[in-house]
Amino acid sequence: MAPAPNGRGHDRGERRVTEHMETDTVVVGLGAMGAQALWRLARRGVDAIGVERFSPGHDRGSSHGESRIIRTAYLEGAAYVPFVQAAWRAWADLEEASGTRLVVRTGALMLGPPDSSAVAGSIAAAEHHGLAHQVLSRDQVAERFPQHAPRPDDVGVFEEDAGAVLPEAAIRAAVGLAEAAGARVLTGTRVTRVVPDPDRPRVVAGDTEIRARRVVVTAGSWLPELVPEAAGPDVGLRVERRVLGWFRTTEAPSPHAYGPVFARDGGDCTWYGFPSMDGGRTVKIGVHAEAPGNRGEGAQWGEPVDPDAGPREPDAADGRRLGRLAAGLRGLAPLPERMVACMYTMTPDEHFLIGHRRELPGLVLAGGFSGHGYKFASAVGVALADLAQHGRTDLPIDPFDPHRWD
Repeated sequence: MAPAPNGRGHDRGERRVTEHMETDTVVVGLGAMGAQALWRLARRGVDAIGVERFSPGHDRGSSHGESRIIRTAYLEGAAYVPFVQAAWRAWADLEEASGTRLVVRTGALMLGPPDSSAVAGSIAAAEHHGLAHQVLSRDQVAERFPQHAPRPDDVGVFEEDAGAVLPEAAIRAAVGLAEAAGARVLTGTRVTRVVPDPDRPRVVAGDTEIRARRVVVTAGSWLPELVPEAAGPDVGLRVERRVLGWFRTTEAPSPHAYGPVFARDGGDCTWYGFPSMDGGRTVKIGVHAEAPGNRGEGAQWGEPVDPDAGPREPDAADGRRLGRLAAGLRGLAPLPERMVACMYTMTPDEHFLIGHRRELPGLVLAGGFSGHGYKFASAVGVALADLAQHGRTDLPIDPFDPHRWD
């Protein structure tokens, strides 16, 4: 059945409602953003219910893979920098509250030709906000970071204020803290309908209807299904497949064990990776974006995905494509020892969607994090809690207004 109008989702698998619940705020989806929002609300004493289709920290959506890059000199645009600075503070808050290390500081290296987005975008953001950074020649990159094999025209940008966030651990920590602060958490519970209303919006999950003052929808790749008008009645979100691979190191001690996180211009794509997070045994890399017009092997990584079915499993072609990229790093096996597929949820301009839509009263929306959103999850959680509680936030989310396509 096609999605119904007015953000009501669809009735596939929905049962007759036999139970009713009441709360101040419902959070739909406890992945990267929803877990943080639920914790912030509960910490403030707000009566809140979080609903999760699977279990916190699962691998069925877009918040798995053991590590996510956090960087401050933001190549996607200088407008992101104040928001990522707020995220650093919020991550520290979560680490202190949970007593768990969730961010590993490594520094970050952006590598590519001087006019590539990885290099030029990072420099532009750093200069605009006065961020400490170093521009390195190809020879300086090769000397300082010998694990990288730069191309003849490559240069580098290095910043200290970067590292890796541990996604599954962060989600579980936030949900655990939310429960400890009084939030109710419903796991293994599929939401089939979200109904906007200015006074009492509601959520239908199985045979239960939850009425609330506000509903925060952070359903990830299921956002287009539950709220098809999230980005406007004529603007759709798309869900795409991506593949990550872990390569065994072949040198001991491995130079990858202590290197920075990185993003590199690969000619036909932008790819990224991490220092070893398992004591020097493997290094993880992935492709973030295909270059415009790329039709070579591996371009299918942007193929559409039905989130209910999940992304197609990685295959030998995926392994070969990742292997060609990994050849730009020294001391790695030629093919990955394991791979996973995940989902990107993309807005038309590939920037985030955070806020309200006038024709969807009672709902607070967050989505379209496009594969570069996890680092912001801690600050997004604060913003969503502000919007649900007060209708506004002081955090710099104006660039992510859901009405910007109107």
